[in-house]
Amino acid sequence: MKISTSILVLLLPVFASAAPPFHAAEGLFDLSNSKSLGLTAIAGEHKEIYHATEQSGFRFSHHPGLIMFKDRLYCSWSNGRAHEDRPDQRVLYSSSADGNIWSSPEVLAKPPEGVYGSCVAAGFHVHDDRLVAYYTLTHEYPTHNLHNKKNAVWAITSRDGVNWSQPTKVAAGFYIEAPRLLSNGRLFLGGEHAGDIWKSHQARMRLLYSDSANGIDGWEQAAIDPTGAEPNGLKVFGYTEPCPFVRKDGTIVCPFRNQSGFLYVSVSRDNGKTWSVPQQTNFPDSMARFSTGRLSDGRIYVINNPGPGRMNRSLLTIALSDDGVLFDRAWIIRAEPTTQRFNGKGKRDGWQYPSSLVWKNSLFVAYSVNKEDVAITRIVLDLFD
Repeated sequence: MKISTSILVLLLPVFASAAPPFHAAEGLFDLSNSKSLGLTAIAGEHKEIYHATEQSGFRFSHHPGLIMFKDRLYCSWSNGRAHEDRPDQRVLYSSSADGNIWSSPEVLAKPPEGVYGSCVAAGFHVHDDRLVAYYTLTHEYPTHNLHNKKNAVWAITSRDGVNWSQPTKVAAGFYIEAPRLLSNGRLFLGGEHAGDIWKSHQARMRLLYSDSANGIDGWEQAAIDPTGAEPNGLKVFGYTEPCPFVRKDGTIVCPFRNQSGFLYVSVSRDNGKTWSVPQQTNFPDSMARFSTGRLSDGRIYVINNPGPGRMNRSLLTIALSDDGVLFDRAWIIRAEPTTQRFNGKGKRDGWQYPSSLVWKNSLFVAYSVNKEDVAITRIVLDLFD
């Protein structure tokens, strides 16, 4: 495994774009309408797969991740006692043959003995007949918290979704997303830097690529310079939580979470090796994790919390684009009022941190509810016509 950690990789890419790589159609989101943003709800079947209780001793749930493996749907998520990403946090997972009836949650990962840190769910990857599960292991809370230089994403594998291998270290940093397929078999892994490079405000997002299909080794660090982002430079970024999509022409488009109220975005035209300076778009985002993907007919979607307002996760919406440039249709997935049942640091109300995939002629969207419960919505693809 070869991962460059040199600051020299943070060079200006050789290309730039005058206009943001994608945008929302004018008037698509009415930010003056806090209840609906002017959108209508799309019909969906909602299923809760984890319900936090006082008796369980684990009342925090977040960072869901979805995958299909051997004709079953799998979901993993972070599961803590009360507060977000605190020591003793573990990763749970469950599976379903139909997306409706789910198995009882099982422990997928927990901090090893002697590590005062947490496990943070980072989704799945499938390679040949193996299911690969990822989690970030954080260290030495509260020292540097999520940015400790020891933090890294780890992987375990299974041939049956039940019995798992010993963990293998994949890459340094902090990650909540599994590798995503680019073109020609290349994989992308996006997360955050950890350690001095993050604390000294030299970098934020950590973008990796690998031509090894197993999703475990061969990772190289891509070149990106977020300091040139306009109008705020690097200071606009905290957690960037990258989640890219690929246009039909092979251009990779990667939005980033930030503090501006609108997604920033960077593009790569060399299959993930170099990335343009991130640019602010007009696509509203309340500073939360989002999910991107492609429907069966090729249309690209972005699922997020568009606000209005910073950290407002009361609305979970989906927007569609025919070309990955103009997003001109949108619907509400969840908007019912919801309130936490348990106190906890880092928690907030709402439908948040979506993960999604297309399976069995439906779009499945997993998300945490108030950072306590985990639910999944199934939307029949015909409804997007």
